[in-house]
Amino acid sequence: MNLQIKTKNGTDGVTITNLDRHTVDYKTFILERQWYKITVPGTRYSISDILIDGESIKHCINAGVTKNSGYELWIHGDLSQLFSRISDRIAQDDLLRFKDLSSKYLITESWNETVTGDFIPNSVRNFFAQGEGPNWFHKDDFTSLPYVEYAGTEVDTDINIDQDLTYIDTKFSGQGQCKSLQAQPVLPTTKLDEIKDKKLRLAMEQFGFKEILQMQYVELQPNSVLPVHKDDFTYVSGRDIIRGPTQLYWVLSGDTDQIKFKFKNVGLINVSQPMFINNKDFVHSLVYTGDVPRGVFLAYGIRSI
Repeated sequence: MNLQIKTKNGTDGVTITNLDRHTVDYKTFILERQWYKITVPGTRYSISDILIDGESIKHCINAGVTKNSGYELWIHGDLSQLFSRISDRIAQDDLLRFKDLSSKYLITESWNETVTGDFIPNSVRNFFAQGEGPNWFHKDDFTSLPYVEYAGTEVDTDINIDQDLTYIDTKFSGQGQCKSLQAQPVLPTTKLDEIKDKKLRLAMEQFGFKEILQMQYVELQPNSVLPVHKDDFTYVSGRDIIRGPTQLYWVLSGDTDQIKFKFKNVGLINVSQPMFINNKDFVHSLVYTGDVPRGVFLAYGIRSI
């Protein structure tokens, strides 16, 4: 397959990165049927056209972003894959002329990731190894978002969970421990003033919760995994509350640098700060290789967004 990049200033400095994050110079590049990120020095307007096997990618040129290193744009060696992904994820009006897509879309990148350790099953290893390239999620469509970052003030992690999380869940048997507010996220919700621990109640207020459907503390031991799965709330009465990125994911202990948390079609999720994740609609898996146990607090309920 042939890749031709036409720019106003030539192709010196153009680099191409594959899903293994290996970068090569455009002049020595051989195009295959997979995703690549192109970086062209300058801005979008430096590019006249990009052709794959003689066919222009047309308005898909406008799907890139401008960075300090130049204009970054994803392509695929199979144009049907590129056209399908972009047509499915980006509104046509946002491609007819170049715009800053990051103001309207959450843009994610899924790379081939390596996880190591004899404790990791092949299904998890292969899940991380299979990158899916770029994706775009319109910020106006809240329920389709994979995650939303917490943008409030810092929340004190010194909380006492034992007064409120009294149900011992055995679902993580062999991997860690789980304590919950209740066995399942079922109605009715719990009012904030019913939370016994004052610091926990204040934390939930800071995260914007008005009512609580479920709270959980999940602790994983070093060298643990969560299998490839999607959280299923099909038959629980509180399912209508769990729509979109509504589950608080708040790491209380452990080394966040050693947490690899991947969403399919999204890539690795940065959990160094609290965030709200869409664990219902996105298949995911986690590998933890820290030296001390990892403790994460999860909560979902009615929240002011």
